[in-house]
Amino acid sequence: MMKLKSIIALKYVPIREWTRIRIILVVFLTLICHSNAFCAQDSINAQQLYKQYANLPTDKLYRKGHALLTDNKLDDAMVCFTIVAGRYNTGMSSEEKRICAYALNNAGAICQIHSNYSLAFSYYKKAMQIAEQPVYQSYNNIAGIYLFYNDYAHAKEYLEKAFDFSLEQKDWNSLQNSLQNLLFLCWRTEKLDSIDNWVKRFSEAEGQEKDSLYRSTMAVVHGMQALRQGHYDEAISLFRNFKQKEGFDDANNSSVYIASAYQRMQNYAEALRWLKKAEIETRASGAMYMLMLIYELQTEYLFQMGKLEASREAKFQYMSLKDSINTADELEKIKNTEFFHEIDKYARQVETLNQQKHTRSLVAIVSVVSLLFVLLALAYAIKKNKDLVASNKDLYRMNDELVKRADSEKQLRTNYTHKLTARQNEIDSLKETISRLQKDDQMGSEPSSETSEQNEKSQEKLLSDNDDEELNQLMEKVYGLLDDVNFIAQQDLTVERVAQAIGVHERYVSQAINDTMHKNFNTVLNEYRIREACKRLTDFEHYGAMTNETIAEGLGYKSRSHFTRTFKKITGLTPSQYQHLALEKPPVGGSVS
Repeated sequence: MMKLKSIIALKYVPIREWTRIRIILVVFLTLICHSNAFCAQDSINAQQLYKQYANLPTDKLYRKGHALLTDNKLDDAMVCFTIVAGRYNTGMSSEEKRICAYALNNAGAICQIHSNYSLAFSYYKKAMQIAEQPVYQSYNNIAGIYLFYNDYAHAKEYLEKAFDFSLEQKDWNSLQNSLQNLLFLCWRTEKLDSIDNWVKRFSEAEGQEKDSLYRSTMAVVHGMQALRQGHYDEAISLFRNFKQKEGFDDANNSSVYIASAYQRMQNYAEALRWLKKAEIETRASGAMYMLMLIYELQTEYLFQMGKLEASREAKFQYMSLKDSINTADELEKIKNTEFFHEIDKYARQVETLNQQKHTRSLVAIVSVVSLLFVLLALAYAIKKNKDLVASNKDLYRMNDELVKRADSEKQLRTNYTHKLTARQNEIDSLKETISRLQKDDQMGSEPSSETSEQNEKSQEKLLSDNDDEELNQLMEKVYGLLDDVNFIAQQDLTVERVAQAIGVHERYVSQAINDTMHKNFNTVLNEYRIREACKRLTDFEHYGAMTNETIAEGLGYKSRSHFTRTFKKITGLTPSQYQHLALEKPPVGGSVS
């Protein structure tokens, strides 16, 4: 998990945006402060802090904020960094701009500690925009946010930037943190073969002190190398030894690494024991990303042990935690917005003492209006959320019924095929009879006009019946291929390949599908694939340990995003929503093709 040391640098809301939204938020915060004793106390503290720090020089104020952050006095530190960031202007010297960038970076770190990742991200981005030189601490921090959302490609991109700039600037602490985070990323993505270049550059860097952080970093390096080489006992010993030594503060990471080593040895009981230890450590540190990862690994290990019920429970914990983090994130945004704008409110009060009476009247009026607006918006949001939940459940039930109906239609087609075969035998017999009669006519006397007319009508009816039968036979072959999961799971499957499998021209297959199903081939193919995906997403016994990406690849989709778009277009739900609803109420009688 990303460390606090690598997080010292964060985000910023643009100064112009403060001006645009100032009045509404100020009055809203005032009303909240009057209605809540805790918030009122915070208001007094914020006012006192602002008055205490507002007149300090920028460089001294930044150092004060950094000291407060080190002492874990996050609110006080946020006041200092907000004041420093608020002094930014384009006419500043390069050094002053850099101080403002670091203040933004540190403000974002505080947001990230409180799990407000979107706000932290914007602070980091703003810090990089205003600094004339790269703020490489921000790269580490942005990578941590991407890692939280499992966007490993972007996480790697920013971690590599942080590693390069840290090495260039000889910032050894940042370099060591960058390397440890890269090692974690490679372990998470099972690409330990790619660590050699970074390790070589790290070990060859001159001027580093062999302190505790350096030793812990090398311990992780040696442990990962042992994992890659299959020396699992050695890896476990390295991680356990350095877990207890000074400077190795990623206790939860090392416990997870040890669990992964036991898992590779197929000692799942011991692996789960270390995951439980990591869970306890992670709960104490509040690292929600690691807790989600631990639940995900527990789901996989329990499934491999054959403990399906326990695996399903772990997966439900994972999904519930993921949902709760998203909710907590939104609440955290509100809290931080209140705090930031409360500081801005009292700054304006100090500057406009001669207008206090008029301002208070305006604040009271706008507060009431704002409260009414917020209450209406909240009521509307609650109603919309209830409607959305009900709609999603209806969509799930409807799609579940469609899957069952499709299975019934498949059985009906099978029965129809048998009848069609019998019908074809009758047609073949009739053809033989007509052929024999024609030969007898040629050998006998001239047939009467009535007999000839009857023969012609019989042949015309036969030809007409043959056209319909040929179309039905062609479509039955098409249905047979579409019902074959292995066939439709091929990547880049086209109507041409279907025609080749049947032995006819692709134009006939395409026309038959359009005439019979009134859809083009790609639409029909996606419907069959998504129907199978619905089965697999709800079949926890056989596919419970598989990710949505794995299921998508197993059905011929090259990317998870394409699969998700297609799934939602056909079912109205995302794969995660569909699976979540299945976990709440699994469909009865689900089957796997």
